[in-house]
Amino acid sequence: MAIKVNGTTVIDDSRNLVNIVSGAGSSTTYGDVGTYIFGYIANNGITQGSTYSGSSINPCGEAVTTATPGTDSDFGSNITVDAASSNSGTWRAMGRSNYNSGLTRGRATLFVRIS
Repeated sequence: MAIKVNGTTVIDDSRNLVNIVSGAGSSTTYGDVGTYIFGYIANNGITQGSTYSGSSINPCGEAVTTATPGTDSDFGSNITVDAASSNSGTWRAMGRSNYNSGLTRGRATLFVRIS
């Protein structure tokens, strides 16, 4: 028995998903809507659930530290950032990172492109 939503079959008689509109995680092409990046925003805090312009987000990775996690001294200060590269569109922050100009912590978290 097929399953329909608003008159459209979404699971056919063979239990296959059909007529599913693209959504989060549906693409694996870098920068497409629905894809994720680990990103860094310079000189600004990041609030979970807030949206940010892709041009303000730099892709990053390789968080190297010599401090104990949870301390303010040095944790995450050596995040490698591709400052020459930014993104298009609008992105939603999936995590939080506070900004304090007196600390050397990076402001990085996971972002998902929403448009």
